[in-house]
Amino acid sequence: MTISSEVRPLVVALVSILLGATGQFLFRLGMLQYGKVTLTGIWSQLGSIIFSPAIFVGFMCFGVSSILWLVVISRWELSYAYPLVSLGYVIAILYGVLLLHETLTMPKIIGCVLILAGISVLGIWGSW
Repeated sequence: MTISSEVRPLVVALVSILLGATGQFLFRLGMLQYGKVTLTGIWSQLGSIIFSPAIFVGFMCFGVSSILWLVVISRWELSYAYPLVSLGYVIAILYGVLLLHETLTMPKIIGCVLILAGISVLGIWGSW
């Protein structure tokens, strides 16, 4: 296994994860614009929700993210690749804090540090 054969799947994985988190951000942005819905009420509003610009682009991000993820899991074991998806939580918190002006709390900071530590452990020792 050469470095170049591992870098490409890592870059593809990171782009996939970034697109997934971007999709979540766009969903939130779209729903902030659309307004609150209930579980029973969402079904009658689903068409207008899905085709609102931010939500629609969010779904497109998820679609591309899923296609890229197929490339990743075709090359890596799922138990090695899937923990990287937790980076999406870190990215989502950054989107929330930086772009939606959500509060950055100590539990969010500690959670992000633990996620990054866990991914580091898997990256360093995961292939043993």
